[in-house]
Amino acid sequence: MTEPMTINTTITRQQSQLPSSLSLLAKASLKKGFKPLPPITVAIDGFVFDSQSVNRYNASCGLPHGALPLPFLFVATQPAQLLLLTHPDVSLKLLGMIHTHVSFHQHTPLEIAKPYDFRLNVVACSQTDKGMELELEGRFSVDGRCQASYRSRCLVRKPVSRRQSVPERKDVERESQAWTKLDTLPLTPKMARRYAAVSGDYNPIHLHWLTAKPFGFKAPIIHGMYSVARLFAAIDSPVSDVEFTFRRPAFLPSTAHLEAREGELRLLNHEGKPLVEAQYR
Repeated sequence: MTEPMTINTTITRQQSQLPSSLSLLAKASLKKGFKPLPPITVAIDGFVFDSQSVNRYNASCGLPHGALPLPFLFVATQPAQLLLLTHPDVSLKLLGMIHTHVSFHQHTPLEIAKPYDFRLNVVACSQTDKGMELELEGRFSVDGRCQASYRSRCLVRKPVSRRQSVPERKDVERESQAWTKLDTLPLTPKMARRYAAVSGDYNPIHLHWLTAKPFGFKAPIIHGMYSVARLFAAIDSPVSDVEFTFRRPAFLPSTAHLEAREGELRLLNHEGKPLVEAQYR
């Protein structure tokens, strides 16, 4: 018996035609179901990074004025991600979705105000014992050649009862050189709201304990991509590859400790447990 052909859906938009993140989040709040994502591509030709948006982001995250940091590639294209995830063919509850991993690769550093052809694709989506895991890839190209890309992995958890809590992850510390403490970072609800304003990420798990509690969190949690930006700011050399793994939520308010060793960074909570781990080269 011949299996039906899978048809890839392509959403083509001009950058100026992208809906606002807030309107897309409103659509996302209506999404229901628990089905794997179908093959969908978002295509945007002539995508340009806005200098004012970049610098607001940099000022909020401790990054240099005028730089185009790799994590901003993800942040700037969040409307495209939401456009894909709110497509009518998607039957997956999106609110409360948890970021678990993100990686960046660049062949050539991207430039502010230079146009790129951007493509966002679904590269993986499967049901696991924790929930539905999905992975998106964004690629920035010039004349058909990829200049930089990112991959973002998220988890849509299975529904949890009020008595359940977010499961702790086991940490395996490998033997290696010692870690050096670089900084102590206060994490506050005000900081999360400010980051939401500069990034457009208004996921309710970050904003207030009343909106975080329905998703199994006892308090709001800091944006994972804010932690990524602070870790990236601690890298003092050019990088071509960097990846970040989110180990556990950072509840607000709290304090995080930034540590480093060769090719690695991490944020720890007050108990010394990893929140986010990074590797770069």
